[in-house]
Amino acid sequence: MNAYRNAPVATDKMPGGIPYIVSNEAAERFSFYGMKGILVVFMTKYLVDSSGVNDTMSREEAMVWYHSFTSAVYFFPILGALISDWFLGKYRTILWLSIVYCAGHAALAVDETRMGLWWGLTLIAIGSGGIKPCVSAHVGDQFGQSNSHLLEKVFGWFYFSINLGAFASTLLTPWLLKNYGPHLAFGIPGLLMGVATVVFWMGRHKFIHIPPGGMAFVREAFSREGIFSLGKLFVIYAFVAMFWALFDQTGSAWVLQAEQMDRRFLGFEWLSSQIQAVNPIMIMVFIPIFGFWIYPAIDRVFKLTPIRKIGIGLFLTVPAFLIPAWIETQIAAGEVVNIGWQLFAYVIITAAEVFVSITCLEFSYTQAPKKMKSVIMACFLMSVSLGNVFVGAVNHFIQNPQPGFTPTKTGRYVVELKVEDGKAPVYTQQIIQVVKPLSESQKKAKAEREAKARKKEAKEAKAKPPTVDLGHARAVEPGGQVNVFAQVDEGDAKGGRSYAWKLSLKPAGSQASLSHSDRRYAELVTDKPGAYRLAMTFTVGEGAEAKEASATLDVVATAEDLKPIAVAGTGVATLDEFFELDASGSYDLAGDKLSYQWKLIEQPEGSDVKLVADDQPTQTAKISGTEYYLFFALMMFLTALLFVPYAYFYKERTYIQDEGEAEAA
Repeated sequence: MNAYRNAPVATDKMPGGIPYIVSNEAAERFSFYGMKGILVVFMTKYLVDSSGVNDTMSREEAMVWYHSFTSAVYFFPILGALISDWFLGKYRTILWLSIVYCAGHAALAVDETRMGLWWGLTLIAIGSGGIKPCVSAHVGDQFGQSNSHLLEKVFGWFYFSINLGAFASTLLTPWLLKNYGPHLAFGIPGLLMGVATVVFWMGRHKFIHIPPGGMAFVREAFSREGIFSLGKLFVIYAFVAMFWALFDQTGSAWVLQAEQMDRRFLGFEWLSSQIQAVNPIMIMVFIPIFGFWIYPAIDRVFKLTPIRKIGIGLFLTVPAFLIPAWIETQIAAGEVVNIGWQLFAYVIITAAEVFVSITCLEFSYTQAPKKMKSVIMACFLMSVSLGNVFVGAVNHFIQNPQPGFTPTKTGRYVVELKVEDGKAPVYTQQIIQVVKPLSESQKKAKAEREAKARKKEAKEAKAKPPTVDLGHARAVEPGGQVNVFAQVDEGDAKGGRSYAWKLSLKPAGSQASLSHSDRRYAELVTDKPGAYRLAMTFTVGEGAEAKEASATLDVVATAEDLKPIAVAGTGVATLDEFFELDASGSYDLAGDKLSYQWKLIEQPEGSDVKLVADDQPTQTAKISGTEYYLFFALMMFLTALLFVPYAYFYKERTYIQDEGEAEAA
């Protein structure tokens, strides 16, 4: 039987197991952040059904999946902590749950459907979440009183390794997804998780293996000291949860915002999900800067305790969300915003992360009673889960109901749509024919026909070509400026991107020209009344392999106030099933804000249905864009203010493992 050391040795040197833990963490974080960094893009662009046909999610649905998964990842640490501190010990818990973790990566790599997504994310949440508190506590267990002064440095290295792995994967996996598809993009992170597991196993004879506490753990957890320690820290974690509510939206809301921005920066065009890579690289730069210069400088002004570091970080998070709020304001006004502004927000929120997250890791370990290290770490990680639950709940409750009705009779229904820009209203009608529902046998036959058609379509499908969309027509006053941002999709084409704009139509005598004709966006300043037409060609690849897509946009320069365009369409509804009304295709040429009103003006005899959400164009959010970011910035500011008095009265108490000789474990 192999003998493992179960107590730190009295030494002032670095423990021998640290290199294995740090290397393991770098590889494991590569796997996690590589997978997580492409989740939103995968769900909204690559997800398919069992027959291979696109089954992608809406923005809102993808946000719910993303934050539900993140919440689960940071909920399962409590399970891993209990298994570790009570039954198996940290080493065995980490090793066995790492295998579950690898299985989750395998599921994502081989199955691109919602079933594969569900199994993959579930197994990764259990595996990754379960090992999180154990790994952090395992770092601290390697130290005794004699070398405890090295703890702050090692937790800095530990966090550095986390971000080294995250940086490499956040750059690589979006590129793999774009060029080689989901199998390889999810497979490479899975391979790195396998490497992480092997590296951890190789360090087994170097580690300090603190035995599981058994009933001693239970007694300490429910002792006055254990309950008091947990209670004090849990209040801190409740405040920190709001930090995570904002921080984790860098992987969801900020990625979706980047899709609407000019991402040409430092000489090349970034993918929207690659922008996150600046966070880990900044962490690696900031850790030594904060440790050697910023912390000592602040300490000369006032004593910089861990609790004060956390407070500073909470306040710093507020301006980090005010910048995306400003970006949304500019986008809504028709301006094209460079991704450099979002990178500036990353600088601020990364500085906040150094103050909050790294400090909480070390602080949680030192403030936890000796047999409760993993449980306390799990409670800290649960603050991440709580923050993501809050984001998911906000995104759920801000959704307005879908406009529509449930028909109670077969026949013809006519719905009138009024669209108004505050001046002259425009009306249009939608005719809906309501039919009886299919019988069970008819439903089965229809489902079989559709499945067969999808399989045939998937089998015969050609390579998906690039696409480009310039949006709806515009109207400005003569002399006015129009900014046009192209929405592009590369499809299955491979290679570099290029853009070419030209002004294919302009009024007689006009000297107008386009600015930024080789960028994703173009600017036109009109100089004469009349019609202008912008043409854009989007090219992926070079030479004979290049694939192109083209689109045009009409612009009218006129002093006349043009009426809005109302679009409602037609449709077939099924008896007793909710029919969704959709006016999202309506627009105002001048960009004025529109109001909507649906009215049921005809229905079959004996029918008396009522419309719901009759003032909405489609399912919308109560707060969106600028208001969305300002809401979270306000929540963060109030949280930081409330933290100040608690931090002032908090009393620290430190617990470090006892030193001893090597014993069999």
